[in-house]
Amino acid sequence: MGYLERYVDGEYEQTWAELQNLGAAVREEPFYTEARLVANETMRRVRRNCERIVGRLRSMRYRFDIYPDGSDRIFTFGPLAAPDDTLRSDMETLEQAAGPIPISLVAFWEQVGSVDLIGMGPSWPTELDPLVVDPPTAGVSELDEMDFQLEDRGHFEVSLAPDVFMKDLVSGGAAYAVKLPDPAMDFRFRNERYELLFVPYLRLALVRYGGFPGLEGRTDALPALPLLTEGLEPF
Repeated sequence: MGYLERYVDGEYEQTWAELQNLGAAVREEPFYTEARLVANETMRRVRRNCERIVGRLRSMRYRFDIYPDGSDRIFTFGPLAAPDDTLRSDMETLEQAAGPIPISLVAFWEQVGSVDLIGMGPSWPTELDPLVVDPPTAGVSELDEMDFQLEDRGHFEVSLAPDVFMKDLVSGGAAYAVKLPDPAMDFRFRNERYELLFVPYLRLALVRYGGFPGLEGRTDALPALPLLTEGLEPF
């Protein structure tokens, strides 16, 4: 039984773990084709879950155009932006300059595009750490820092999301990021408090917390949580 068939049959975590354990060898056949199929199927499910959550948030009068303190957001790609030619071009530019991008992130950008749940609902708590995964545009804009980062850190980090504090418009820590190059199936979502790989982080953020992983340990603070997570697809 192939990886995709096992994945569709419900072996979500085991399939991803086995492909991750292959390391760079996942880029070789007979693994690569199956790995891409699994990643694409996963991110199609992620996209559908994001669509459901965004729709439910809108019905709850959640506003995506502000920060929790009521300040207007100056720049955003929107709560859920589909992949387009600019995204695909930026991803190619980033990969040519920085090396292989993890298969999971490539699939996310190709199937989902970008997601940004920063905003505020009526009487909602703060510090919700809403899910954000930016398109590769940010990475392209940071390429001029690559040589400096390589000299200073020994690696290049591409920003993917503001940290939990900046999502509330408060100065805080380092942006959530991906370390490049990385030829593996999945990657550690850097600077994020759970220290998870990207796909397990998406499972936590979406399926468990409806897009707001800052609810860990205080789910009672958001009575709407069961409505946000109801009927979401496992992946």
